[in-house]
Amino acid sequence: MQADDHTREAWPAIDVRLWGKENGLPAAYPVICHLMDTAAIAGALWDVWKPSLGVLREISEKGVTAGQLRSLISFWAGLHDIGKISPSFQVLVEDLYRALVSESPAYGEEEPVRGLSHNEISQWVLVEILREFGYPGSTRARRDVSHQIAQLLGGHHGIFCPAIAKAVELADPRGSRDGIGTGVWEEQCRAHAIVLRELTGAEEPLVERLPVPAAVVVLGIVIVADWLASQEEFIAARIPPAAWVGSPEELQAHWQGAVAVAPQIVRDAGLGRAEFSDRSFQELFVDFEPNALQASVAAQLPGLVNGPGLLLVTAPPGDGKTEVALYGASVLARATGAGGLGFCLPTVATTDAMHDRVADFAQKVLTGDAALTRVHSMAWLSQDSAGASAAGAAEAERVVTDHTASLEATQWLHSSRRGLLAPLSTFTIDQGLSGVLPVKYNVLRLLALAGKVVVVDEAHSYDAWMHALLVRLLEWLGALKASVILLSATLTGTSARSLVEAYLRGGGHEPAGEIRSCYPGWLFADAVTGVVSPPREVVSERQRKLSVVRRPVLRGPDSETAGHRLSVIKDLLQPVIEEDRGCVLVCCTTVAEAQETHRELGDWFDRLQLEGKTPPGLRLLHSRFRAKDRTAIVDLCEGDFGKTGGRPRTVLVATQIVEQSLDLDFDLLITDLAPMALLLQRSGRCQRHRNKDRDRHQGRRPSWIAADPQIVVLDPVNCDGQFTVPKEWGDVYDASLLHRTSRLLQEQGHEPIAISADVQKLVDAVYADDFGSVVVLDDSTERKINSADGERLAKEAAHQQLAEFVKIDPPYSRKLHDLWRLSNTEVEVDESLIATRLGADSERLVCVYEQESGRWTLDEHGAVPVPGLTSGTRVNAEQARLIAQHMIPVPGRWLREGTELLELPSAWEKNSVLREWVLLPMRKDSTGNWYGRVRSGTARYGQSTGLKLLN
Repeated sequence: MQADDHTREAWPAIDVRLWGKENGLPAAYPVICHLMDTAAIAGALWDVWKPSLGVLREISEKGVTAGQLRSLISFWAGLHDIGKISPSFQVLVEDLYRALVSESPAYGEEEPVRGLSHNEISQWVLVEILREFGYPGSTRARRDVSHQIAQLLGGHHGIFCPAIAKAVELADPRGSRDGIGTGVWEEQCRAHAIVLRELTGAEEPLVERLPVPAAVVVLGIVIVADWLASQEEFIAARIPPAAWVGSPEELQAHWQGAVAVAPQIVRDAGLGRAEFSDRSFQELFVDFEPNALQASVAAQLPGLVNGPGLLLVTAPPGDGKTEVALYGASVLARATGAGGLGFCLPTVATTDAMHDRVADFAQKVLTGDAALTRVHSMAWLSQDSAGASAAGAAEAERVVTDHTASLEATQWLHSSRRGLLAPLSTFTIDQGLSGVLPVKYNVLRLLALAGKVVVVDEAHSYDAWMHALLVRLLEWLGALKASVILLSATLTGTSARSLVEAYLRGGGHEPAGEIRSCYPGWLFADAVTGVVSPPREVVSERQRKLSVVRRPVLRGPDSETAGHRLSVIKDLLQPVIEEDRGCVLVCCTTVAEAQETHRELGDWFDRLQLEGKTPPGLRLLHSRFRAKDRTAIVDLCEGDFGKTGGRPRTVLVATQIVEQSLDLDFDLLITDLAPMALLLQRSGRCQRHRNKDRDRHQGRRPSWIAADPQIVVLDPVNCDGQFTVPKEWGDVYDASLLHRTSRLLQEQGHEPIAISADVQKLVDAVYADDFGSVVVLDDSTERKINSADGERLAKEAAHQQLAEFVKIDPPYSRKLHDLWRLSNTEVEVDESLIATRLGADSERLVCVYEQESGRWTLDEHGAVPVPGLTSGTRVNAEQARLIAQHMIPVPGRWLREGTELLELPSAWEKNSVLREWVLLPMRKDSTGNWYGRVRSGTARYGQSTGLKLLN
């Protein structure tokens, strides 16, 4: 809006000596300029994001038009830094403050309060100003419209200030706090606000409080606008000349310039919208015919979608759930105006694996600009998405502008906390769950998800703590009018119901009747009406009989003992020893067990070779390899054991990391016991791409494999043959679930498991309250299971209670009249509880090798110096990636008291990522072997074994 000449003549005088930005600039930038810039960019963000943010429609339904809402948001964004017009802020640059007071003594009549933040001052100042502009006030904060907007803007640094609780303070906020400034300070605050209101056209006040979900979205827009307007290059180009006095004409010109450039600033940051074309399933996925699940969703989902909603898909691994999710996202996005897609996965590895698939999909379906990011703790390591945030690099990346352009996002989006704002993003579950924890800028994560279709993959893979957080996230997504797609291979019926109900509850609906899922199949919950469609059951293309052989195994020092775990594994490997074909996966519970199993098999294979036999190849895969070594192993395995691999005669020993993200196919799976759902998930790695006719023609399968895919489960027992959880496993799996799974496998006997008909029944049976009626239990077994059940249920209850205590309130909570509760807890809690993975104990370690006194390298041979170890200069992007290639995740307990660590170099401490890592010095012993000392003993790294604890 452009103010007319008459209006401009009535503007109060603006003091342009009051600075808003100064550090790193050639001259101080007047606060009025920064406020106008932010207001203009907020308007540009509104123009881009308005169709995506369905939650803001609630405000329009209460009589505020879209045009009025745009003006209000632009105005509010401009007001965010009005607290800088105060002695407590202006004094932060002593020279400018002294000059101000010297020239205008009235500014010095009130003493500054050191440490009083300008965002808190904004909150206290704006209550009074907004009331003067017609925003209804009250003696109680929960009813005060002016206070809500003031508190909202006071949270623009990502953490809300406490509500102004006392009636006397609400009546006179400015007079209730020292350091805010009265007199000329108050006059300038009011003057700046009047000018902003005129420029933005926000004369009509807000007369009702914003719904809290809408308030969250509005604040998110304000934060992003402030960040964009605070870029040094942007400000430096807009600093007024020395003779600039802030006349009405000069202010109008600056505003018009900001409005003109704002759309380009938003585009350059990669903050566009993804426009989804209307493409059929077969147009999107031309390489194959849709299976029953895909065909069912493609035929029926479009007719069910009437706006936002939740699509729940349950099917075995390999049944094409990802394609269903991507197609479903395009349907939901078109129906709701969603401007993007967020694909959420459980781990870094699964996120990286999905990233390229989302990129390929986007190339097929998008019609307009978009940007794609991957968001997780190691995303900066990727060459395609960059080390800018971690390494301070300056290289910019491209944005999608057409079908042939790169899908990688701009550097701006790769900086801290911004990645989820890209229209397209792949991210770990931690990133999403942080939105419902009281952490800094959680509202920004909620804004980022509000305008997208959010896909949550592997929804079954979360413990009680993370499930509780996911339930709260779904409540917020429902309230934000975001569509959700949940994918799972082994989700219990109870968990499925809790997730669907949470989403509908957030959207203001109480589900009518019981929500029943089916397996395999799908259902749709309509967020507009609250109606849940009847579940559509389909026939899985991966229907098969799975032969599960339970083998009781002993543990102990003598691996040659009959029935010992290692002895049993050797017996099971005899067919691949005797025939020149076949590949086998041996899945272990812990890294230490995988390393020991690999060593024992290696010794055995060496003896076979001495006997003149040709043993199969032997590989090891677990998490405790250097990043580059693990990547090389994974790439080799996927090439050899993937869908089109040559399937060399090999035994791969691995941990449970093979359960997800890796498309591997083995002739036989030998696995340690795990909870039933994970065993069934793991079984998908056994004859995954089996085709009897093709396999026989191409000779892809050995003659010794069974008629049905077979997995052998190593069930741990003691000398009396009684089930027992090995102490070496610690708390990797819950003992109760292991007990129950073991007993179910005994009950199953030799009867094959029907995939997928038996899956839901078996998964639910493990958690059944009446487990004794599912299987026959003797008194001793029943007592053991009851005892383990008690511990599990107590632990789950404790985690759920902690989650209730820590996570933010649901969006419909009346307590959220005080927005402070969104970023704070009522009482102080340990920081370790403000985490998406409760009790996670992991550190990132880099082994550095002492070649000679004072010279350290990343490799044993002395060829790769440690970047930044001796120089104080910053680590650049290339160096940061080099370091990260040598990173090894290790248990935190390894690095406690007694561990010998190298002091972190200053160059690493300056780096936002590397400063959290540790350096383990490696030295040669008398035999020439490298070793490092950790709390638990001596550690040694081997190219084929990874980092291994020797004692």
